[in-house]
Formats: sequence, C-alpha cells, structure tokens
Amino acid sequence: MFENMAIHESDDTPAISKPLHIQFARFISTILSPAVVALPFIILMGRSSNDQNVFLSVIITIFFLCVGPMSYISFGVITGKFTDVDVSVRSQRVGPFLFGIASSLLGFLVLHLTKGQKNLESVLLLVSISGIMMMVITLWWKISMHASALSAAVTALSMVYGNVILPAFLLVILVSWSRVQLRRHTLAQVIAGSIVGIVLSWILLKTQGF
Repeated sequence: MFENMAIHESDDTPAISKPLHIQFARFISTILSPAVVALPFIILMGRSSNDQNVFLSVIITIFFLCVGPMSYISFGVITGKFTDVDVSVRSQRVGPFLFGIASSLLGFLVLHLTKGQKNLESVLLLVSISGIMMMVITLWWKISMHASALSAAVTALSMVYGNVILPAFLLVILVSWSRVQLRRHTLAQVIAGSIVGIVLSWILLKTQGF
C-alpha cells in the first residue's frame, strides 16, 4: 500500500510566509471541513419537519455524529496517533472511519428507539453507509472526505428545502479547489468524493421517501 506523498502539504513553513491563495485555501478547508459542516447540516435537517422531540433529536445526532468522533480524533492527535485533525495520512484513517461508523449506527439506534426525528435518522444512516464506502475506497486511494461530506449535505438539503439550496453546490467547488491547492488531494480525488457524496445522499433519501 503506497502513500501518495505528492499530495501532502508541509506545515513547517510559517503561515505568514505562505502565498495568499494558500492561506485562503487553508481557511476554506477549515470552515468547510466535515466536522464544521455537520453542525448546520444537522440543525437544518432537524428544522425541516414538525416531528416531536426535534431538539432532543438534534442533540443526540450532534453527540454521535460530531462530539464522539471528533473527541476520538482529537485524542489521537494529542497522543501522536494521528498527524492532524484531518487525518491526512491515508494509512491512519481506518480507526477514525470505524469509530465514526460505529458512533453513527449507535446514534441511529438511539434515535429509533426513542422515536426521534426521521430526517435525522436518515442523516445518521447516510453517514454510516457513506463511511463504510469511503473507508473501503481509502484502503487503496485517498478520496476526499471534505468534498464527499459537503456534497452529501448539500444534496440532502436541496432534496428537503428545494432549489433554494442549489447555489450551495458552489461551496463544493470551493472546498475541492482548496484541497487541491493544499496538495491534500488530487483533482480526481475531490471529483470522486463529490460524486460519491451526491449519489449516495440522493439514493438513500429517495429510498426514505424524500
């Protein structure tokens, strides 16, 4: 299993000395990272219906989809198990994938047993299924999680809220550009991530009646 060393960016250079477009790409990559995108996505999906226990369902989803996995990754960074919070080294990604998938499935089970909001059950199921697929792909190829997560979220929101969400697909292009500029991914890897996110989100939500 070979690492694609060409797509790793060196962080040794002080940020102030880096070109402006690289600093901007880093900013975009941070604010549109999967962990950051997940929060507004969960809230918007939660607000999209009049189901009971919406607030509790949102809290449960945030815990299992965001707090748990990010705590695991942060602890791994602190202990030196992972190089950074993006888990940029492909060989380090299996553990976070497995933890994230297990956490999402557990969250889905908790919501289902507590008669939580169906939209958020679909979100947790989407994350679980896409996580499995992305983990398998990552064993051979470093597909972009940034592009996949954002494209899946925008697709789901557009299916729930309609065409008003479609301009948000420009953010998928922007985050894909940032990942390529930072040499974390190739163009093919961000395109593949986007396609996987869109297709999986569309298929799953269609089967859920959206």
